[in-house]
Amino acid sequence: MKKADMENHHDEYTALEARISAMVGKRDFPAVFPVCVATFEHIVPAIKHRRQSGIEPEMPALLSFGVICDYAPLLFEHSILESLLAFVRSTRLLTRHENGYLERAESASKREETARVLWNHLEQNPGVLEQSISQQLGVSHDIVVEIVEVWGEFGIVVRKKEQGGDRLHLRSVLDAEVQGVCPNCGIRGTGRKELFFKPISCQKCGVVGYYHIKCGDAQDQAV
Repeated sequence: MKKADMENHHDEYTALEARISAMVGKRDFPAVFPVCVATFEHIVPAIKHRRQSGIEPEMPALLSFGVICDYAPLLFEHSILESLLAFVRSTRLLTRHENGYLERAESASKREETARVLWNHLEQNPGVLEQSISQQLGVSHDIVVEIVEVWGEFGIVVRKKEQGGDRLHLRSVLDAEVQGVCPNCGIRGTGRKELFFKPISCQKCGVVGYYHIKCGDAQDQAV
């Protein structure tokens, strides 16, 4: 690739990162995720340009990577997580980097399932004590707190302080009609939200598993 082309990629990457930063500041989710994915094609040429031009640090902050890892699992943006993981696995520079990009992407994918279990628990146990969730679900207390704090930022979870600790209420409606996506074949189905918090047999491919609730639907139903 010519030097001028790498420089153009670097400029485009920088512009996209600035856009992502502004969108995160405005809590513009889930719209920010496609913008994050759009940075992927520019990352490697941008790094090469920085290396050849002596720009420090050689590895940019990769804000798009961080935004996906921090927020996509908790907003059930499964396809975005898959795109990130596929990109990192196909990019030698990232899979072997000392910053552990592959490990972080894989960890983010696992956090989506943890978030699903926690969401289900909160819907089935309104007012549950935050301090008791870790033992009940077998999940690290720090992870529970991390997820709940992000949901709190979006107004999805409300804390009610009591003498014995914080009680959590999920601001969601179990009877709401939402759209789910089969994790195996991608077919979409519509139904009551509570139906998607247990394994479903896909009518198209027959695979039994948890459908992924579309993020926009889940947020639209928050009150």
